[in-house]
Amino acid sequence: MPHIRKDPVTKQSVIISAERTGRPSDYVNINQRHIENSELSCPFCRGHEMKTPDSVYTVYAEQEEIWQVRIVPNKYPIISETHENELPKENSLFCASSSKGFHDVIIEHPNHYFNFYHAEAEDFFYIFKAVIKRLKDLGKNKDMLYSLYFKNFGPEAGASLSHSHSQIITTPFIPMQMLDEINGSLEYYNEKNRCVYCDIIDEEKRLNDRVICENDNFIAVCPFASRSPYQIYIMPKQHSASIVNVSSMNILDFADILKNIFDRLYKVLGEVSFNYVLHTLLSALEVKFKYSSHWFLDIMPKMSKLAGYELGSGVFINSITPEDAAEQLRNAL
Repeated sequence: MPHIRKDPVTKQSVIISAERTGRPSDYVNINQRHIENSELSCPFCRGHEMKTPDSVYTVYAEQEEIWQVRIVPNKYPIISETHENELPKENSLFCASSSKGFHDVIIEHPNHYFNFYHAEAEDFFYIFKAVIKRLKDLGKNKDMLYSLYFKNFGPEAGASLSHSHSQIITTPFIPMQMLDEINGSLEYYNEKNRCVYCDIIDEEKRLNDRVICENDNFIAVCPFASRSPYQIYIMPKQHSASIVNVSSMNILDFADILKNIFDRLYKVLGEVSFNYVLHTLLSALEVKFKYSSHWFLDIMPKMSKLAGYELGSGVFINSITPEDAAEQLRNAL
């Protein structure tokens, strides 16, 4: 059964989820890809709702009987409740705990061939309307500390089904990278009494070297210490610790800049595989870090693979400066 183990040296949490070796994959071989990419067998297509668990939240199009976005529990969850007698034996050095949590799949569109590079702003609006509602609901669970919303697109990014989808994994612990960001932001706030991301936005706008585009409420930049080629942050200009506080009007602005960014990426890189990750807080953490944390979407095109140095050191090597990447994307439209 899935469970959580903690590294005795780094204290990094690891989810052991051996059951996921049985999940479907589009990219095992050509024949399997042809079968699993077919609309006839795809569990996420409209009309195949019985092939997934019951929806926990659904967004409907203007015609109420037609769904636009569905959120369902993952049939192959990374994390699920584990009974104590199923855990490995512990001692003073090795610590394991139940992996109680939630693993959701966001089916982003009923069209099997929909993808972000050819999406409309309205499509992004529906997707993030659903995501925000689900994050609000997950935040009501006092046992959960973090919900990580992310998307994998393309084989190089680890996508397991071709139909456009993303995921939310909710855990009783804060992932180490997110914890480092939260603590780093708090340290900056305690020293300067300002949000570090608000200062970053002000400085990026002043320099204008890494800004790609902006609208009334959001700005897109290639971060100063980009870990990979064409990495992009989309950030709200006004301070906000959690995306769940975004108004419907601002979701429209967010959807608009997201479409703008994927139009630019398509012009420069084509339909490149990518990952994105939403950095935001659940309600339980927002109270403590309301003024120091700042939510943002981190988009990472898959232009290279991690090798020994990156995996061994945690230090990333980027083959293009963020200034050059931003210039190319800025001039793409």
